[in-house]
Amino acid sequence: MKNNIINFILFQSVWFVLILSAAHLSYYGMTLGILLIILQLMLAGNTPNDWLIGLLALAAGFIHDSLLNYFNFISYNLVFIDKFSPIWIVGLWVSFALTINHSLSWLKNKVVLQVFFGGIGGPLAYLAGQKLGAIELTSDNTSYILIVSWAILTPLIFFFSNKR
Repeated sequence: MKNNIINFILFQSVWFVLILSAAHLSYYGMTLGILLIILQLMLAGNTPNDWLIGLLALAAGFIHDSLLNYFNFISYNLVFIDKFSPIWIVGLWVSFALTINHSLSWLKNKVVLQVFFGGIGGPLAYLAGQKLGAIELTSDNTSYILIVSWAILTPLIFFFSNKR
């Protein structure tokens, strides 16, 4: 239980550090965020499953957010290569994935709840990121795309976390 709380706190810390560093165009904050992700991974037990889910989320997040950026649904701050997903948003995906086997393990085998929480939580995180100045949702349809994509991707990440 204690480790799950620490895992959740680290995820929230990573989220705020990376969002605020992007909002303020700070590479120092991004470095701190990456160090917190490493700490989150180390405290999670450094299991092969966590590494696998982290890499899967890295790839899924990079593709997902690069497509959102490419098709002008979202504009990101602190982008290194135009039209591609920024490193900091990929870090958020990895940090999220590191909660799957730990603080969010209670959602395993509950696909309906995974869809529900993914479809709500993912888009709300983007809206909060916009309010804090890290991103801009540039289309009226972006919220709908985020709801559908996160409602699909969240259970997929959980599904692959069960495959060892």
